[in-house]
Amino acid sequence: MKGRIVWVILFSVLGIFIAIFESDKVFDFSVLSFSKDGSTNKQEEVKKNFLTFLEQKKKITSVDDGVSLIAVGDISYSRGVERMVKAKGDINYPFLEIKDYLKNSDLVFANLETPITEGREISDFEMVFRSNPGTEQALKDAGFSIMSLANNHTPNFGERGLLDTFACLDRVNIVYSGAGKNNEEADAPVYIERKGIRFAFLSYNDFDVVPAYYEASENRAGTAFMRIEKMNENVKKAKENSDFVIISMHSGTEYVDNPNNSQINFAHSAIDAGADMVIGHHPHVVQTVEEYKGKFIFYSLGNFVFDQSWSQDTTEALLVKIYFTKNGISKISFLPVVSDNLVQVKVADREEAKKIITRLKLSLDESFLYFWNNGKGDFEKETRSVIYQKELVSKNIFSKEESADLDNDSVLEKYILENGVIKVFEMGNFIWQSPVDWWVDDFALVDSDNSGNLNLNLSLWKEGNFGSSKPFWIKENDMSIKNHFFIYEFSVDKEFKQVWSSSNLAVPNCEFKIGDVDMDGKNDLIVIEGSYLDDFSCKGNYVAVWKWNSWGFSNEWRSESGVFSNLELEKNNNETFFTVDFSR
Repeated sequence: MKGRIVWVILFSVLGIFIAIFESDKVFDFSVLSFSKDGSTNKQEEVKKNFLTFLEQKKKITSVDDGVSLIAVGDISYSRGVERMVKAKGDINYPFLEIKDYLKNSDLVFANLETPITEGREISDFEMVFRSNPGTEQALKDAGFSIMSLANNHTPNFGERGLLDTFACLDRVNIVYSGAGKNNEEADAPVYIERKGIRFAFLSYNDFDVVPAYYEASENRAGTAFMRIEKMNENVKKAKENSDFVIISMHSGTEYVDNPNNSQINFAHSAIDAGADMVIGHHPHVVQTVEEYKGKFIFYSLGNFVFDQSWSQDTTEALLVKIYFTKNGISKISFLPVVSDNLVQVKVADREEAKKIITRLKLSLDESFLYFWNNGKGDFEKETRSVIYQKELVSKNIFSKEESADLDNDSVLEKYILENGVIKVFEMGNFIWQSPVDWWVDDFALVDSDNSGNLNLNLSLWKEGNFGSSKPFWIKENDMSIKNHFFIYEFSVDKEFKQVWSSSNLAVPNCEFKIGDVDMDGKNDLIVIEGSYLDDFSCKGNYVAVWKWNSWGFSNEWRSESGVFSNLELEKNNNETFFTVDFSR
């Protein structure tokens, strides 16, 4: 008899748990409804608390999603590069180990130091270059979006070679600057926009490194020359029509560590005219970086893909990643790379990276990169060289827009986050929005529960620890405003269904990303954790990795304490790392 009573009690408790779980799953959050627990006075107090929270949240400095630009050095698929690519049977061979890193940026810029045109094979000791058609597709597949053509080799095969190059790049939608069918086109700013931020690119070739007939004229294709007066006019024009003006110059003394007077004078003039940054090429080695009037000049980024393996310096290069917001440049990070096996770009090892960074002659800050060590079964940390342009704070993203097909109907939905509310549209039709008594900090369209389908993942703030039901042992719902993490799926019947929702998190997530960082084939939740003592501004104290376990997330790893911000996932050679900014 006692045994039956025990079983009845157990099944009753189980039934209560199921009822609680199911009621939370179907709870309709689409209607504004503050807690119904307690008196009207309590409801009014809760409502007042949420409005106070909104006022405080909106006072926090907002950060737009921002745009990242990677700039690299000289690229040529001619001579030895062409032969190595043929030997490997893969036109993408030079980029195989670096393309993941490049593709993780919104824009990727390089100096294309070759025409793309049909013609004879170029021998190792010739000083003219030519790359085969198809090179443009390799560049596109590697993530490149804009090229400078103002250099001493793009016109090596005359007007025909230039026109063929324009056609090849146009075919794969790679934008180019510094060359054109005439001088008006060659000198004109080229505009490109990402996430509401508009960039103008202007590229120029030094008189000293090319014959005079390489300059474009009224009736001849060619490149733009470094004429300071003309450049000043173009910069002012570009400034009126863009948020940022970026200048590329092809100038300097080859194989020398420091810039010459021509480089310095032109770069200073560009910034005096209003340019926001100058990126240099031609010396084939990494040169110094200068901060001039608060703007940065990268005099030479070295060879990116080139066949100059006769010197260690000419096999070293620098990738510069610049982070733009509508308020300016927030950060610049540096990734030293080397050419392996003649032409394949790889991340430099620790000692070589230190040597390359030293060439910059610049005082740098540090960020942290964490990677999974299979042998130790743990995350390890490396430092990265960066320049912080602004005070380090966690991203308070007030606006963000992404598209994805969560219901697998071959039609993309558009997800728009604006001032704490996320709205979803499909083919212009409104589908869903988050409740008005939530504040959504950020979202991600990623498979977080490893189901094989994309989810809508939300980091949000709301009152109330539970939904319409609470566990019977809890006397009163906690109606304070706390951070939560919710997961939704978008079904074929065009409804958002809750997959999982947290109660009040013990500490708020200031930022989050989702990706496989421990190399087990399953996505992880990576977060910067803050404190509720920070009045909703959320200053990062720890970095943590959480693992989905079919009923929720369990903690896999947590960093040492610190001041962390700007969490990013970084991919390289089929591995995923996470990086954070760190201040002492």
